[in-house]
Amino acid sequence: MAFDLKNQNLTGVSVITQPGGVTRSKENFITVYDYLTQYQPHLIPELHYANGKGSITGMLSLIGQEGTYASDVVKHSEMNRLHNKLKNVTVATDTFTSPTPHNLQPNMVIVISDGVKQAQAVVTSITSPTVFVAKNKKVGAFGFAGSVDIAADFSNTWDKGTESFVSGNTWNPKFYENYTQIIKWRYDVSESDMAHDIWLDTPDGPRWCNTDIERTNTLFDNMVELTHFFSERIETGSAAQLARLPQGMKCITQQIEERGNVANDYITSIADLEEIALRIVEQGVDCNEYLFMCNLEQMNKFNTLMSLVSPAAVNVGNFGAFNNDKEMMLKLDFTSVLVSGITFYFKHWKLLNDPTLLATGKFDTTGIAYIGIPTGKTSVKDETGKVSKKPYLQILNRVQGNVNRKRKIKIFGPGGTEQVADKMSIHYLNESTNQVVGANAYFLGRKGTYYTQP
Repeated sequence: MAFDLKNQNLTGVSVITQPGGVTRSKENFITVYDYLTQYQPHLIPELHYANGKGSITGMLSLIGQEGTYASDVVKHSEMNRLHNKLKNVTVATDTFTSPTPHNLQPNMVIVISDGVKQAQAVVTSITSPTVFVAKNKKVGAFGFAGSVDIAADFSNTWDKGTESFVSGNTWNPKFYENYTQIIKWRYDVSESDMAHDIWLDTPDGPRWCNTDIERTNTLFDNMVELTHFFSERIETGSAAQLARLPQGMKCITQQIEERGNVANDYITSIADLEEIALRIVEQGVDCNEYLFMCNLEQMNKFNTLMSLVSPAAVNVGNFGAFNNDKEMMLKLDFTSVLVSGITFYFKHWKLLNDPTLLATGKFDTTGIAYIGIPTGKTSVKDETGKVSKKPYLQILNRVQGNVNRKRKIKIFGPGGTEQVADKMSIHYLNESTNQVVGANAYFLGRKGTYYTQP
């Protein structure tokens, strides 16, 4: 065999000693992740799992994407339901009083239910935006017990030769907005300790990195991810807001709790998934694939749930479809299941089991068990009236012209802006927000009894 001197070591990283005439600067600084992305992409999985930081970019590759924005507020609009349903309407003979505007007109046919009895009536007159009169289609009184629910846009009836409704319906989209948030961090090292820097040989010239800096990068990336998922916007009128602290953006879980579906305890049965599928259908969501990012307890319960699936044959167990290797024990880590026309993908999100964050101790009850996010894209309208397809979930980084604040790094000291102290300082900055489209299609589950509303 001929002499074969390799350009890389066994880790796949090409390392050189500090090159002569090259100084450390922000222009030739690079993170290990960025190095692999540009020059060794096949090694990214090893790096990603070794760091174990649960990168939001990895999640977005399944459920959405990253984008940019220029202003302090990001807006989009969503169209409400096509039909109109009235709830908790009181009845006095044939006069109905709704707690919300009914938007009815004479000659409309409505369907009424008190939970026991169901009837139909025709609207004859409008008293006010919340009060109307409707006549029973059948002989006798309605006889409802308590308040009723009404399916309003059901039908209508007219005589020959009569004119139509006085006015038609208009559907005004509802705008939702989120706000920009700035996240910062810093790293300091004495100049004498900079000998620990690692120089990497690349086709674009030498690049440098540092183990401590790499750890700081990971911590900063995690802060950005945690902010997007869990850091709530400061409420107007709160002590924090009155102290003139920047209010920041609404996190993803906050928007789900405000406009989406919340649940207590774990998903443990096919019936639970069927109930979720029914809610998806009830919400009119144009999506039949969901990603549930969950903690290990939920993954284990999901595996147990699937192991009990049976074809109903006597004394026969059916454990679903597994991708098993030859002569290997049964694999119980499911990734997806189709229930009631909805495909559920379950993915273990290690962040939810990190004992230094939102797991263990008091968080065993209040912590998050799973987040269910619809996949794909849907149509939305922006403030200019333009309709476009957007991912259900999108992370937006502040970018305008040559200014990119996704990860802005400033280096002070050797190789950067001069400073008096005998050290190097690296300042990190991220300015970003997120856009949650169709929050009514999202699901958020807590480990224990956390939500107490009906």
